[in-house]
Amino acid sequence: MKSKSRIITCLSITDKVIKLAQSCLGRSNLEISAARSVPLPGKSEEEIAKGINLLFSAVRQKDLGRFILMIPRQMAALHYARLPSTHPEELFQMARLQAPKQIPYDPKEIIFSYQVIRSNPDGYSDVILIIIHQDIVRKYLAALERNKIEPDEVIIDSQGICRWLQLQQEFKADGGVMVVDLDLEYARLDIILSGIFIYSRAFPLCPVSPDYKRRLSEEINRSLFAYQNETGAVKPKNAIFTGSSEYLEHIDDDFLNSFPFKSVKYQQNKAIQLKSSGAIKLEDFQKTSFASLMGAVCSQKKPLFNLLPEDVLAERGKAEYKREIRKITVFLILIISTIAYTMYMDIRMRKNAAFRLNKELSRLSEDVGRIEKMAKKITYVNSQSGQSISSLDVFSEVFRVAQEEVSLVSFSYNINKSLVLKGRAKSLSGVFNFVSVLEKSPIFKEAQLRHSFERKVQGESLADFDIICQLEE
Repeated sequence: MKSKSRIITCLSITDKVIKLAQSCLGRSNLEISAARSVPLPGKSEEEIAKGINLLFSAVRQKDLGRFILMIPRQMAALHYARLPSTHPEELFQMARLQAPKQIPYDPKEIIFSYQVIRSNPDGYSDVILIIIHQDIVRKYLAALERNKIEPDEVIIDSQGICRWLQLQQEFKADGGVMVVDLDLEYARLDIILSGIFIYSRAFPLCPVSPDYKRRLSEEINRSLFAYQNETGAVKPKNAIFTGSSEYLEHIDDDFLNSFPFKSVKYQQNKAIQLKSSGAIKLEDFQKTSFASLMGAVCSQKKPLFNLLPEDVLAERGKAEYKREIRKITVFLILIISTIAYTMYMDIRMRKNAAFRLNKELSRLSEDVGRIEKMAKKITYVNSQSGQSISSLDVFSEVFRVAQEEVSLVSFSYNINKSLVLKGRAKSLSGVFNFVSVLEKSPIFKEAQLRHSFERKVQGESLADFDIICQLEE
């Protein structure tokens, strides 16, 4: 399926045939993917609906993309007017007042629009009023509705021929160009300047008439005369004749040279690429003209005016507004649902994480309890083992520094780190030497001899002593 934005379909309903053209706008080229026509046996809504259904059944591409309904020029009234404003809104209101004055219909029975030709420095605008009876448009819309089709735009074929002219590279100048489009049993003349038609007229022509060229020439001269009288503009500098192949056969060099400006004859598909598919019926190009339709579908530019009824536009505006509201509502619901789901998942993840942490903490608390008990035991053992080692160190140091003449009777180690030594020596001098040695030891300090006395035992002298000293911290 092609992208909808690249597909444009145009349908034209005339008195004799229904025509369709469809394009697929590529990145670098324009290609007509469908071009067909079917005869129209009658003008009733039902007959038109049947013709439309028959025509679309031959088109393979069911996606119509941007759909344009084209009204033939002869079904619309065009009038030149000069309005005292250049502001679009003011011009629209002025056109609303001017349009009913140009035709004998009630204002409620017409559909109108306008196209600005030029804005003048004096604050005036030259415009073309486009007026059509709404019954024509509504009948076509009803026939399309039977086939479940709604057009995006309603234009007249003169606007399509302006787009067709833009595809012809030889005519890019701002000078006016007259385009004569020859179609089945009628012709349309448009004078185009700077991409817009500034004059348009349609007139009947029968190709079987032997004086076809004479009648065509008379209608062209009559149109040019009316154009100059209405607009006061100069004649166009160039002319192009196009349309059905059968009608173009009547246009020869003698006919082209009979006009006081350069005139050429172009096939309607000139500068337009046709896709080789069954949806394009080249036989239809012999009898009918697809130039306006191909011009309309070969441009993505929006039309300068739209002849859809105002109530239809308003209804579509409301429907579009409702669709946008629904889209926004759905979008908001999705956002709220996403936020709620995200919050729910976040809370759920947090709960799961808290549950896992609590479970882990419970397991760890048991281990911590066991570790705490072990730590207490280790602390107690360390404290006890440290105290025993300290006592051993003290005991070892005492016996290291004690002389041979000293013998210990009592060794007392208090909690306040005081050491009491009781013993005997062979002489008092030996006792004093022992006290001096204790004070020089790195473990002891403040060694004091609390009392000492000599006595005779079996004829030998012995000195009893009682020494107290402090331990270094």
